[in-house]
Amino acid sequence: SVLIHLGLGLWALYARRHFRWTGIELTQLIFGLSIPAFIISHVIGVRLAAPLFGHEKDYPQVFFAYWVYRPQMQWMMYAVLLISWVHGCIGIYFWVRAKPYFEKISSLLLALAVLLPALSMLGLYQGARAVERASVAPEWRADNLSREKVGTAAEQASLERISSSVLYGYFGLIGLALLARGARALVERRRGLVRLSYGNGKTVRIPIGLSVLEASTRFNIPHSSACGGRARCSTCRIRIIGDYSHLPAPSNRETFVLDRVGTGSDPAIRLACQLRPRTDVTFFQIFPRIPHHRARPSSRLTPEASATWSACSWICGDRPNSPNGICLSIPSLSSIAF
Repeated sequence: SVLIHLGLGLWALYARRHFRWTGIELTQLIFGLSIPAFIISHVIGVRLAAPLFGHEKDYPQVFFAYWVYRPQMQWMMYAVLLISWVHGCIGIYFWVRAKPYFEKISSLLLALAVLLPALSMLGLYQGARAVERASVAPEWRADNLSREKVGTAAEQASLERISSSVLYGYFGLIGLALLARGARALVERRRGLVRLSYGNGKTVRIPIGLSVLEASTRFNIPHSSACGGRARCSTCRIRIIGDYSHLPAPSNRETFVLDRVGTGSDPAIRLACQLRPRTDVTFFQIFPRIPHHRARPSSRLTPEASATWSACSWICGDRPNSPNGICLSIPSLSSIAF
């Protein structure tokens, strides 16, 4: 799981085409990349010590090392617990915020998000207190700090050298990911630029390889995307104006989302987060990003459609905590979108 998390974090750093993050996205990325740096020494000192030197470390040995032998390390344990928890909560929020049941379970999720880490830290504190009191006795130290349990000073030094090497290697991988971003940008620019026309007079030129949504973000053009460009909500949908035969075929994920909202049969409708044009293209946004205080049903809609618009706004977008305005993604609104 550590290796998978490490790989996903580095891929997220590389795959992102811009550095225009919202506060919550930047927090998730920084926290996610910092978790391996926090836990490398713990994983190597506990898990790798067993196959290398035959150590039999368990909770008593870990608590003693972090709360008695090196008491400053206890704050690292608390920090990594909170950082990991916040990172996970942000991911869950991105996943469920556009779900129709999110409004009903949001209070429960908030309670769990606060209570579980608090109880976990209390458990750490109580366990550390028990070990701290017990470690005063010579008998306890003889049973739990023997060579078979924690090894020799030379073995501990070897584990620390391994931890330092792995940590430097991890920082090197982050540097390689950043260098790969720069190399990719140079290659894409040599391939040429394409022109995106937004149908309202706004035109930008981008390197081949960027998605329409990434172009909007790069040039600070408002574009709805409740899921943050993860091909889940369909709010970034655009309609191509003119010839669309030259566009890349939609991926399986894009096809699934478009079919789910009832627009899969129209090849002129695409997801801006998935479409990476290789030639000039003109389009307009089906659901332009609307600030919360201006989100109102259009006067062109029928009363039935206006009611559906209001229901969708209440479900997944027209809320103070929605960063993307109206979030419409159900089949009943496909007829509104021209």
